[in-house]
Amino acid sequence: MQDKKYLKLDEAAAPNGYVAIPSEEDLAYITHFRQVCKRYQIDFAQADEDERDFVIRMAEKSFSRKRA
Repeated sequence: MQDKKYLKLDEAAAPNGYVAIPSEEDLAYITHFRQVCKRYQIDFAQADEDERDFVIRMAEKSFSRKRA
């Protein structure tokens, strides 16, 4: 019974499935995003729509410069 559950999870995690392992770039962006939130003292979970948009734009802008 457990094997069938794990097979379903494996199917979902396949490259064309619903879940994928985060890449190194994904993890770097998440780390950078959290730093930007901290820099502007914004708790993303509690932020309103304007604050969220601001943090996302700042993170994307500075992350793209960081990668170049």
